[in-house]
Amino acid sequence: MNLFVCAGGADKMSVARPSKLGPRAVATAVLAAALAAPGCQSYGKFKENTYKSMRSVITSSYQDPEADAKMAKAEQLHAAGEFKDAAEIFDDIADNTYNPVLMAEKARFFEAECLQKQNKLSAAAATYNRLLNDHPLGVYRERACARIYEIAYSWLERDTLAEIEASQKENKAGKAAPWWEKKATGVNISDKSRPTFDTEGEALRYMESVHVHDNTGPYADKALFWAGYVNFYRGRFEEADSFFTQLIDMHKDSKLLDAAIKMAIMSKNNSTGGAVYDSQKAAEALQLVHYAEASMPGYTSDKEKTALMTRQKLAVRMQLAEKDYKTAEYYERTHHPASAYFYYVLVCRRYPGTKFSDLAKARIAELEKVRVKMEDEAANPKPPGTFDSVRRELDRIVGKPVVEPITPDAATGPTPPAPPPQGGAQPQAWGNAGTMGR
Repeated sequence: MNLFVCAGGADKMSVARPSKLGPRAVATAVLAAALAAPGCQSYGKFKENTYKSMRSVITSSYQDPEADAKMAKAEQLHAAGEFKDAAEIFDDIADNTYNPVLMAEKARFFEAECLQKQNKLSAAAATYNRLLNDHPLGVYRERACARIYEIAYSWLERDTLAEIEASQKENKAGKAAPWWEKKATGVNISDKSRPTFDTEGEALRYMESVHVHDNTGPYADKALFWAGYVNFYRGRFEEADSFFTQLIDMHKDSKLLDAAIKMAIMSKNNSTGGAVYDSQKAAEALQLVHYAEASMPGYTSDKEKTALMTRQKLAVRMQLAEKDYKTAEYYERTHHPASAYFYYVLVCRRYPGTKFSDLAKARIAELEKVRVKMEDEAANPKPPGTFDSVRRELDRIVGKPVVEPITPDAATGPTPPAPPPQGGAQPQAWGNAGTMGR
């Protein structure tokens, strides 16, 4: 076969001698000829093009002597309003890790700016967030956080906040629509200004990212508040409590502190799961109520806020009272009457005037009868019967320890000491618990 090889220029074309080549050699020669065919470029040009092609496959980082010129060209395109072309150049500069850090950070920020001006908000938010991850202490950090907050809030305002506001109005009017009539959120295909899936979830994740990367910035408290607000109305009270608590602890000068305290108290009270679960959150809610009343004058002078705090305190106290009452019921159910008696008395002392206090008093009266019966049985034990004798003999045969019957003389014993004074009660002492209830 005859193969024509370009050896340097169009005027140096030569014809190879016919030879018998294997399939692999033929394929290699054809590939080389195809790569060098356009314009019969020189070997140096062919080598450069091959290097660039392989570099784009393996890595995007290389020593770029034209980086400054590319940056200037991209800035000119950005100023001229050609955002699509400018974004491609900015992306190439930012991806090249051989470029200076400040140049790469600037290029990434302006790439996101170009995407935002093209109304590709989802891609812009992702690019801003990538900037924060790659350059967490960079000079564009605060501006990137501001842009992310604006995009995330626009998503929430458009759908979620409008839905919550409409739902509140319907609830006040008593005309809440059933769940099957509510608007369903599906897949977004055509609108590039919003994420494809779960717009609300993406907005909440970006809100959290704003606080993580700039927790002392001007948008940190706002990001925490809206993240907690949406989670609260979606019924995710634990997440809402986390965001509101961070706002209260880290942003005491925020204008949103007042609203955050109110919603944090309700979030804590609703996140316990009920009286059978840990009551730590309910106790934290009561502590936060006391903090608000002591440190914020508005909660003592404003009648509406005072009424709100009173309702929240009653809700917390009812939950704590129910927990102690359930604990007493548990001890009574597992045949520990002394411990049950102790907790019933505790409910009466800590939560007077509640329905659980009335229920506890009724149970105390029943347990008093049990206590009297137990004392009578201990003072007047029954003589051992036939069945007891047979059981003791069987225990001796199998080697079990034998419990001897208590005679009336042994049951009487010495006179017991006087009970401790009021207030020195211990839950283990049945007699002390009886003293507490008197």
